[in-house]
Amino acid sequence: MPDKTNAELVKELITAFTELKKKFEDPDRIYLEQSIKQLIENQNEMKGNISSIKKEILNPYNGVIVETIKNTEFRKKMEEKGDLGIDLLTEHKEVMKWKAGITKAIWLMITTVLGIVAFLVTNSM
Repeated sequence: MPDKTNAELVKELITAFTELKKKFEDPDRIYLEQSIKQLIENQNEMKGNISSIKKEILNPYNGVIVETIKNTEFRKKMEEKGDLGIDLLTEHKEVMKWKAGITKAIWLMITTVLGIVAFLVTNSM
């Protein structure tokens, strides 16, 4: 194998650099590079969002877990007392019965007054 001349070596180098330049300028490679950058940016954004959610959930003063524990403790205390709002429910039912009775009485009075007026109008003519 004979040694290559300087001119041949230079031509090979130029050809290799030209092919390398084409590969760097290839639209698919540029699109792939942009896609990777976008993926990294989205991943960093998601990481920040997850961190903020984690802080909200694990906040020792008013986080979701703390609020759930408080709610459970309150419910257990109410169960121990035996007062689960039964008095309030009973009072509400009584008020609704009273309201229904008053409504019936008002309709009875309106109907009676209209009957008397109709009777007077028909008898006076």
